[in-house]
Amino acid sequence: MPMIVDPSAPHITPPSPVVSPDGWFKASVDTLYAGVVLAVDYTVPTDTAQNLALNPSLENDLTNTVTLGANVSRARITSDAKYGSACAEHTHTGAASQAGSLWLMPEQGPGTELRISFWVKVVSGAPATGYIALRLGTNTPIQIPLVSVPAAGAWTRLDATYTLGPGESADRFGIALNGSSGTVWRADGAMCEPGLELHDYVDGDQPGCVWQGTAHASTSQRVTSAVTPETIRKVRITRTDPGRDPVPVRSADLAWAIGGVGAAYDHEAPLGAAVVYTATAVRADGSDGPTSALAVMVPEPAVPADVWIKSVDEPGLSARVTVTAWPQLQWESRIDTADVAGSRYAATAQDVYASAGSDISIDAQGDQIEALRTLLTTPGVRLIQTRSANRRPDQFVLFATPTESVDTTPDATRTFTAAVREVERPGTANQPLRIPGWSYDHLAAQYASYSAVESTFGSYLALATNGVFT
Repeated sequence: MPMIVDPSAPHITPPSPVVSPDGWFKASVDTLYAGVVLAVDYTVPTDTAQNLALNPSLENDLTNTVTLGANVSRARITSDAKYGSACAEHTHTGAASQAGSLWLMPEQGPGTELRISFWVKVVSGAPATGYIALRLGTNTPIQIPLVSVPAAGAWTRLDATYTLGPGESADRFGIALNGSSGTVWRADGAMCEPGLELHDYVDGDQPGCVWQGTAHASTSQRVTSAVTPETIRKVRITRTDPGRDPVPVRSADLAWAIGGVGAAYDHEAPLGAAVVYTATAVRADGSDGPTSALAVMVPEPAVPADVWIKSVDEPGLSARVTVTAWPQLQWESRIDTADVAGSRYAATAQDVYASAGSDISIDAQGDQIEALRTLLTTPGVRLIQTRSANRRPDQFVLFATPTESVDTTPDATRTFTAAVREVERPGTANQPLRIPGWSYDHLAAQYASYSAVESTFGSYLALATNGVFT
């Protein structure tokens, strides 16, 4: 299997960093060693939703709210609430009408996308459908018709989206139901958020949320994670290759994630195939926490340097080589026989074939000579990978009887040969994190003091991944 190492061959181009939908799990392809840097950060909010309502749950009073429509009376009650201890109760009087409440917010201008939602509970009567409103001062309200009204007796969330058009602005939003005299319904958890995505309710009294000004008189935003990161101790990461069962990632079976932050490195993902990584938080009591997933692909290397030889234990000890001829692969059969008296045929039993064996020949020059010498002469399992067009599955192998010869002069090309035997993938449990070119030894060599480290890396995640993630 002659190979030529081409140090000048261009490296693969990585995709942009990938983030799971919940924001807790990240992946970035390592271009230099055809691996994937993985990280979890459970301190990150699942969303950073903002509520523009100034007094969304009426905890203290009805300030920053006004009546919408006619023939309705409003009261703040504390005998029922969806959030906190109070809500707005609407009682229809006189002729049937569409009426309710408006909540004040900072003025929003043309082109603004808004998602508006309320929690509504019908107490008595049978109100017909009404509308969700946007309004500027006392101008005619923009009406977004409601499709349905919830049945009596349960809090139900109603929502709508709207993009303010040219010349349209709004400094309040609200909800109105069509009710006859005696109809009673309640509203709580008023929320108007920039953008079209619907998030869980936000106000500054909710866990992980803050008021952006005076409590119950300003906008609010979610700023912390929906999980409690202090309870997280480790993370388990698996990789699912196309058509295969999930397998543990070598440095994440399990990986430390003290305080909800941890990192891992996978240099065994197949080349040119989309794989799915799944991260599961593990709490201090051993129970599983939330699970996050994302998909990523390590691109295939371009020809001619289309084969990687990697150390399983040391991802940084890898070489990308050019194949000039494929070897002959041989699988030894396992057949036992025994003579049978009176029969010309022997009794036979056949087991699975032995793993493949072959020989390999590699040419190297320059700095690659030392790298290949170490790969071939140091004990340990190696991983051989190539692009799918070569129709060679990834192989974990051991090298035997390596040789090295000088082709012409000592400073010229060296030729290495070795016998190759395929082996089972080594176990992954409790393996340490190893990122190529990054360790405590590298840290000490590059930085004179911990103060220098602290000024360079703004977080533990940045330090653990050498700045790949912040």
